Amino acid sequence: MTLKKFILIFALFIGITGMIKAQNQYGTWTSVGLEKKTGNWNFGAETEVRTIHYVRLINRWSLGLNADYKIAKPLKVGLGYEFMNVLDEKYLNYQFRNRFTADITGKQKLGNISFSLRERIQLTKKNDSKRIDMDGLIDSYNIDPAWVWRNKLDADYNIPKCRFTPGISIETFYSLNDPDGNKLDKLRYILYTDYKINKHNKIKVFGVLNSEKGTDEADYSGKYNLGLSFTHELK
Repeated sequence: MTLKKFILIFALFIGITGMIKAQNQYGTWTSVGLEKKTGNWNFGAETEVRTIHYVRLINRWSLGLNADYKIAKPLKVGLGYEFMNVLDEKYLNYQFRNRFTADITGKQKLGNISFSLRERIQLTKKNDSKRIDMDGLIDSYNIDPAWVWRNKLDADYNIPKCRFTPGISIETFYSLNDPDGNKLDKLRYILYTDYKINKHNKIKVFGVLNSEKGTDEADYSGKYNLGLSFTHELK
């Protein structure tokens, strides 16, 4: 074997190994939700499945409930709860988590573009009972419960007489009780389009880019994700 062939084979081996190791960064997000509007109130329920290694491994399954109240036309407040069954990649088992959120959202329309800014405080309580180390001791999480401040900016473009509404969003995650020092934990970019099937049904197709895997152990989401969500509005 010549040196040139050896270098080529070695480079291919390194490349393939890197791709295999990086596959946990690629995944999908799929969700189905229900909404019910009553006056200034909006109630919702959603179940979601997230995968990593493309679609070969479920990373997270969740069931969420939320309620929003419109204070004024451009302003609303909301509360939410989410029950999650999350894969711990370190110990290769699934663990239950409970997440609570409180947020306020403002909207502003400029021509055909609608902007919205959501400020959210998030609390995630984890279960470390299955994190047993080599000595038989519980390997507790570094942050539990985890408090996170999330800021999300959306921009939608309303195309006249079109069922598609494309948009883009950027979201920041800032840890609030990290014993090593509070910091910006990650950035999330989403490119999406909504499609209105009819008056009560719509779908969203989107792509997600997380700036990193996520240093917060409560919210590992993969780096590159493709998503599809379906929402039905109850009469």
